[in-house]
Amino acid sequence: MTDTGDDLRATSESIAADADRLRAIEQRKQELPEGDPELVELSRQAERIAREIVPKTVAERELAAEGADASG
Repeated sequence: MTDTGDDLRATSESIAADADRLRAIEQRKQELPEGDPELVELSRQAERIAREIVPKTVAERELAAEGADASG
């Protein structure tokens, strides 16, 4: 596998791990009663993870385009 392929795989794995963490947080939030103070902290964590995902998806798209250019 090329360096670009390795980078693409690593980026994809990182995005998937973030999505798993985000899903777990959202599931936990659904278990809590309205007004529970933990909801605020969990919401902050979810927001931080979501913000971190966007640049990774941009990088992933760029790596995919780079790989397509190299093979075409």
